[in-house]
Amino acid sequence: MLPLASAPYTLPFVGPGTYLIFGIVLAPIYVMLAAWYLGTPSDSKSALLGVTYLAGLTTALWGGLFVATMVIKFAFF
Repeated sequence: MLPLASAPYTLPFVGPGTYLIFGIVLAPIYVMLAAWYLGTPSDSKSALLGVTYLAGLTTALWGGLFVATMVIKFAFF
């Protein structure tokens, strides 16, 4: 069972949003990458492009959520 409601997290910056981003939001990208690597014909340039998209999207989501969290922290606490 995922610890979605427990406050003391075991790792820093790991909360319910982490499971949401990596489990649900990025699921279509996981499928896309698997299709590029396992499908025929396999194109390594397209697969590398997919990995780049995955890294970019993950960085954008985490960076945006971190900035939003810091703004909320400083504005309200």
